[in-house]
Amino acid sequence: MPPPSDNAFGRAVRHVRRIARPWTSRLSGRPSEGHQKGGNFLRELVFGANDGLVSNVALVAAVAGGTSNPNVILLGGIAGLVAGAISMALGAYVSTKSEHEFCASEEARERWEVENMREQELAETRHIFRLKGITGPLLDEVVAAVSRDHEQWIKLMMTEELGFADQSPKPKLSATVMGLAFSVGALFPVVPYFLAEGDAAFITSLSLTAAALFGVGALRASMTTGSMWRKGLEMVVLGGAAVAIANLIGRAVGVNV
Repeated sequence: MPPPSDNAFGRAVRHVRRIARPWTSRLSGRPSEGHQKGGNFLRELVFGANDGLVSNVALVAAVAGGTSNPNVILLGGIAGLVAGAISMALGAYVSTKSEHEFCASEEARERWEVENMREQELAETRHIFRLKGITGPLLDEVVAAVSRDHEQWIKLMMTEELGFADQSPKPKLSATVMGLAFSVGALFPVVPYFLAEGDAAFITSLSLTAAALFGVGALRASMTTGSMWRKGLEMVVLGGAAVAIANLIGRAVGVNV
């Protein structure tokens, strides 16, 4: 049986391989382990679709509480869809562009430090891997391998030292995803009023929206953790509360007007 030190060394090597896989796979030409990347825009998808569903069904419920005219309700729903989609897309673009610019400025500063303050950056890199449990000669080898490629070294410092995501934000793509997700979500409460009116349209609108909200919650669960039923029902309950409040306000305003 091998001595305990050999086992410990083997575990350390496997640990380093997992940490250094982005660099070793790049140098060797072998692809790294594939993981689901759909979560990159999960926030935009979920937030956009959820906001489109909840805000527009609440708007439709409020207008329906104040009037039974289907044309007025339909106009309100379409206006909410267009205005909301534009607002959400612009908001996502501006916020993501600001994040992108900040990330770019920090990357430029980190690149300057790697080129002009090499010893200090090497010390910081050693500290990063030491916190991961790597010490001794193995630490020297890992730091030497990482610092050999400046671009990969900068990426390491951006993620491990500064806490940025692996991929730089994409403002245009983020705005597109947010705007489209909002638009699709906002359509569900409105579509029934193209085909029906009165209580039938209102009930169908609520039913379609509830089903879509449950789907958004299930999507969250499938791409993260948790029960699909629990997260789906959570979305439906929150949307139902918004509808009830908006409808009561619409009825109160409609009566007073």
